[in-house]
Amino acid sequence: MTAALILMGGKGARFGSPVPKQFHNIFGKQIYLHTLDRFAESGLFDAILLVCHPLWMERVERDLKEYPHPVRLVAGGKTRQESSFLGLEACPAFTEYVLIHDAVRPFVSEEILRNNVEGVKKHLATDTCIPSTDTLVFSSDLKKISSIPDRSLYLRGQTPQSFSYPLILEAHQKSKREAATDDCTLVMDLGKEIYLIAGDESNMKITTEMDLSLAEQLFFRWKTKRRHPCASLKGKTIALAGGTGGIGEAIKERLLLEGARPLILSRRSAPYGADLSSYSQAKSLFERIAREEGPLDALVNCFGLFHLKALEDCSFQEISAIIDVNLKGVIYACKLARIKPGGHIINFASSSYSRGRKGYCIYSATKAGVVNFTQGLSEERPELLINAVAPQRTDTSMRQEFFPEEDPLDRLSPDSVAQEIIALLKETKVTGSVIDIRKNSPTH
Repeated sequence: MTAALILMGGKGARFGSPVPKQFHNIFGKQIYLHTLDRFAESGLFDAILLVCHPLWMERVERDLKEYPHPVRLVAGGKTRQESSFLGLEACPAFTEYVLIHDAVRPFVSEEILRNNVEGVKKHLATDTCIPSTDTLVFSSDLKKISSIPDRSLYLRGQTPQSFSYPLILEAHQKSKREAATDDCTLVMDLGKEIYLIAGDESNMKITTEMDLSLAEQLFFRWKTKRRHPCASLKGKTIALAGGTGGIGEAIKERLLLEGARPLILSRRSAPYGADLSSYSQAKSLFERIAREEGPLDALVNCFGLFHLKALEDCSFQEISAIIDVNLKGVIYACKLARIKPGGHIINFASSSYSRGRKGYCIYSATKAGVVNFTQGLSEERPELLINAVAPQRTDTSMRQEFFPEEDPLDRLSPDSVAQEIIALLKETKVTGSVIDIRKNSPTH
């Protein structure tokens, strides 16, 4: 019998949040649940145990009631070493091998898991490691360099760490250490050899807020590479708000190629024309669509207003217009559109959402607002798949007008953005995420 022991005893001290990092969402699911998925879906384990800090047991118990795979919850201790030992003691009778893994490493691949399972059966103890790409420096006093070792002889340890169950249990029982940060140390104290399993740079540990931001993008690329065939968009009714501009036109053409029915919504489109920044007009429009078309399969909000002006040069009317169109219009459309359960909302943000830009700080602020609105709405509407996309600068007529000095080769094409939207509309689980679209995105 092979068991998986997943440790999530962290309290979030380094993460800088009152909620530990394992409970933060990536693509609409808590990090630790993504990690559980990797183990449960691999089919390699006879038992999965989740060791949780006692403060969070009640929350995790609620989560696991709705989790589709059997997982045994174990109360952890004050240290990682104690939590690991308590998890080992809770393993089922007849456990022969155990893989110990960090709950905040959700990108562990099936290949790494399989290699660990096969390796531990041969060697009794294995550790997942990757080469060090940075120069290593040794300092005996932490003030000056004492030596620079050969980095080719040093590796960075990841998880899983895998062991013969009797061996790792004995190592814990005989250990005289306190607060060991990994289990390999305890096994080496017994004089046993530990063999290496190749890890991967993507098998990252989410420890800081910056890690979380990186994980969002890594997860989208990882999901895209392993995307399974999904339902066709043929016959789907998809409202495309702003379908007359460069990106919107490209999305419309891609939807038509997929056999979908795009409904173009804009001030000048027919038959569904309206100013979405006006609540009364938006309400009338979506009521009409509901009567004539029924519930939508998806809503894509790709409209927007841009001014290249410093704040002191903007009039009150210009400020109001940018906020009304870019933020209020998106909110109104999301509130008023009737969308089938399992349907999509995709809101266009901008690469400027993460940092305001000189000359268009109001625009940047509205796009940051779109991101926060989208993330919050995804939690309010769990029956829908709601995401924001943030394309880098794109070769549209608007971009050409305001930034004529840019090299067109540095811009995304509208069609490449449209391809990403089609890929996202075919997803069946991704929600609550902000997806950066760059020239090296995996669908083009």
